[in-house]
Amino acid sequence: MLTLLIGKGHLGKILKKELGIPDEYFWTGRMSELDEATLIKLKPDLIVNTAGKTDLTFCEQYKQACWESNVVEPLMLCRRNRKTVKAPYIHISSGCVWDGPYNEDGKPFGPNDPPTPACVYAWSKAIFDSMIKQETITPVAILRPRQVYSSVFAGTGETVRNTLQKLNTYQTLIDTPNSMTSAATIAKTIKILQGRVWPLTITFNVYDKGITTPYKVGCMLAEAGLRDKPTLGTKEDLDKWHHPRRVDAVLVDEIFEGLVNPPNVENELRRVIAEIRPVKPA
Repeated sequence: MLTLLIGKGHLGKILKKELGIPDEYFWTGRMSELDEATLIKLKPDLIVNTAGKTDLTFCEQYKQACWESNVVEPLMLCRRNRKTVKAPYIHISSGCVWDGPYNEDGKPFGPNDPPTPACVYAWSKAIFDSMIKQETITPVAILRPRQVYSSVFAGTGETVRNTLQKLNTYQTLIDTPNSMTSAATIAKTIKILQGRVWPLTITFNVYDKGITTPYKVGCMLAEAGLRDKPTLGTKEDLDKWHHPRRVDAVLVDEIFEGLVNPPNVENELRRVIAEIRPVKPA
C-alpha cells in the first residue's frame, strides 16, 4: 500500500520510520503546494496528515496562521484528493477539543461527545473535524490522540511537541487525571486501518489505556534520572500564569480499544522513558 504521509514534525518523523514511508511519499512542504497534479503523479492508496500548528501560545498570537494550517489547508487537500485519486484519508486531530478532565456527566469523553474547546488551537481542530464530516465522499478517519509522547528527546531538533520533553521542563506539575498517547499507539492504529475498509467517516479517540497525571509522569522521569522530582502544584495556580489555559481530558472509546488493544499507559510510559537518551548540548 502506497501511503502518503504529510507533516515533518515530531509525530510525522516517527511515523515515517514506523510505517516505512519512502522519501518520495513523505511530504514536508506546505499542504497548499500538494496540488492535484502531484497527487495524480504519486497516486497514493492512503493519505495520512499529521501537519498543523499545535503550539497553544502560537495559535493564540497568530490566529490566521493557525486557521490556515489547521482548517483551510487540510480542507483543500481533502477536496483535491476527492477530485483526483480519491484515497482514504487519516487525519490526526486532538483530544484537546475537550476541556475536562471529564464531561458534564462526570465520565470520560467519548468520540461522539460535543467538543468544548477552550483555546484557539482546540477550536481549529474541532472546526475542521466538523467541516470534513459535512462534505467528504471519500473515507475519512479522524484520530484524536491526547498528549502524544515518545522517546525522541532533547537535542534532536524535532521534539518540541513531545509531551515527555515538555513535562521534563516544568519544576511544578499538577496531579489532575489525563489520558496520554504513545506515538507507537498511533502508528499501530494507522497500520490496522491501512488494511481495512472503514465507513465514510469515523472518529477514534486514540490513547493508552488507563489514567495518569502530569505529576505522576514527572515522578517517573525523576525515577529514571532525567530530572529532579517535581513540586506538586494546583490547577488554580497553573491557570494564573499559563495562557491559554491548559486543559485536562480523559478519553474513552470502546470500538478503538477493541480494534487496537492499546497498551496500559503506565507500562507504556515506563517502556518509552527507559528508551530516552537525551542529547547533551555541544
